[in-house]
Amino acid sequence: MGSIGLEARPVSATLVTMTKPSTPAAGPVTTAETDRWCGSVDPTAFARWLADRAVGAGPHLAPVVAVGRCPAGHLAARVLRPAALPLDRAFEELGVPTSGVAVTVSVPLLELAATARAGALELGALGPDDVGLDDAGAVLVVDRPPGAARCCGDESDAEPLHGRRSDPDGPRQLVLAARTVWDRVDAQDPARGVVDPLLDGVVDADGPTLRSVVEQVLGAAAPRPVRWARGTPAVADLEFAAPPPAPADEPLDRVLRVVRTVLEQGVPVGRGRRIGLRRVVVGVAVASGLVAVAVALG
Repeated sequence: MGSIGLEARPVSATLVTMTKPSTPAAGPVTTAETDRWCGSVDPTAFARWLADRAVGAGPHLAPVVAVGRCPAGHLAARVLRPAALPLDRAFEELGVPTSGVAVTVSVPLLELAATARAGALELGALGPDDVGLDDAGAVLVVDRPPGAARCCGDESDAEPLHGRRSDPDGPRQLVLAARTVWDRVDAQDPARGVVDPLLDGVVDADGPTLRSVVEQVLGAAAPRPVRWARGTPAVADLEFAAPPPAPADEPLDRVLRVVRTVLEQGVPVGRGRRIGLRRVVVGVAVASGLVAVAVALG
């Protein structure tokens, strides 16, 4: 298979950011994985799914990184599952989200559900671990392609475990996932009084209805970025020994210090003034000469 991958990344409108510490810390994400699928069950449905991914179905869907044929001749694809945490585990790391964070996470899920319900996106089955947040805090959806099975003849590539207990109604699972996000918000938050009834009534709604719900959720609270609360290594408490006391000055040391100051800075005259030592020496010499002359004449 030739690589044609596009990396899943959030668009700026999602306001998803992360503050990374300057020092290494234990991250919340797992390692990236690869799922291999072939359309042996329903080639037509699998081909539709591939076509949607080929034209770029958005930054929140796992990207197809290669397309080819399995040993049996069926259309096959390799899908990248970027490093991410399922929503439940992600919010264990994040703690209680604000309504703004809930808007940021739930809106992409509702938008994907609305697009799929409108027939503009072929969305496969989703399991409980297939909706999560990646290392940047962006929503990531990894659906099981419709009509797909593990690649024929490749015994080393067992069927991914992520598809277990998956629901073939992907849009429904996305709406339920959005509802799960809001369940994490403080029950006293006023936005919940608006959003909870909306989401409860649109689990099986059509595309236009879901699109209107997206607008109402966006109006419930201002979107806020997702920030992983990553721990930083604790700074060790260091005990510094007190500096040894300065040795008492000897008389000779004090004399030398005074002489050095006079040589370098001059002789102090009054407050804050100093006269260069050379001028003082000349003046003393002149004065001494005058005194000697006066004594001789007297």
